[in-house]
Amino acid sequence: MKTIINISYGKLLLFILISISIFSCKKSEKLALQDNYLGEEVSGNTALDKDLFDLMGKTYNIEVKYKWDQSEFNMQYTLVPPIADKVLPAMTAVKKVWIDPYNTETGSDLFMRTYAPKQLILSGSPQLNKDGTSTEGVAEGGLDILLTNINKINARSPADVKGMLHLMHHEFTHILNQKKVYTQDFNKVTPSDYIAEWYNSTINPLSLGFISDYARKSPEEDFAEMVSWMLTWGKDSYENTYIKQGLPVPNPAVYPAGSYSEYDAAAGQYYKKSDLDAILKVWDRKTAASIASFFIKDLVKPDYSAGIAKLRQKEAIVVAYFKSAYNINFYSLQANVQKSLAEAIK
Repeated sequence: MKTIINISYGKLLLFILISISIFSCKKSEKLALQDNYLGEEVSGNTALDKDLFDLMGKTYNIEVKYKWDQSEFNMQYTLVPPIADKVLPAMTAVKKVWIDPYNTETGSDLFMRTYAPKQLILSGSPQLNKDGTSTEGVAEGGLDILLTNINKINARSPADVKGMLHLMHHEFTHILNQKKVYTQDFNKVTPSDYIAEWYNSTINPLSLGFISDYARKSPEEDFAEMVSWMLTWGKDSYENTYIKQGLPVPNPAVYPAGSYSEYDAAAGQYYKKSDLDAILKVWDRKTAASIASFFIKDLVKPDYSAGIAKLRQKEAIVVAYFKSAYNINFYSLQANVQKSLAEAIK
């Protein structure tokens, strides 16, 4: 059977051009790919690349990826590249508050060379979730950590450095847990109080035995939050600020959780949320005296003893895990983190 192909002059010319193009590609053994960066990145090896290699790559084999590659992130998010000038100060602070304390505690850099992820992948903005929360770090398979919101970080700000400290130790804890699992006894301390919509809860997490609201998301996040917040706060703040919460709260028998404002340090009081419209009409914005009549007078010191007892159980499991799994004295590591934090922000 004969097949007849009709090709017009224009189509024939197009066919010839395509054929030449294909032939040319096949002839070339190596294609020169064009750099596809966004923002202020510079292609090739730059001074920043050398500094990052000296900081993270040479000893720890950690690649800091700041040149933009959207495929590294979940495509549902709209993100922006890191500002180049923000990268080195942020990573320097990260090394001080994350890597250096482990080196001091273990006596060498072997632990971090063994267990640190091989990539830190940076985004300039945070991942904003549909539930109103944001994701500022993700540990993936023990191989890399995604760090977002780099453009908002001021490496000289104590609050920002503490935020990075908490984030890095939280995500690194996930990696350590993937290498060596913790005992399932941890999951049994507060088994019925984990909730998917942790961000909607108005209950003080300490009353239930949690170190943060986010810890209520799952046992895995709970463990990572225990580690990261105890290291971030240090022993004194953990014991004297979090455990011994001294502020009285509105009597729960009269004022349900969520029905009143957060503690107003300037006014030294709480008010009912339902009174807010009336308060705004009379508040002179200078002193609290103009709205004193709206303050809640029926205050009680909450009893968190049951929650604290559960938190202590979790703390003991965390401390035992670090000792048995990695031969690390957690309280000594905690002290070293605080020393490194003071060094980073001075």
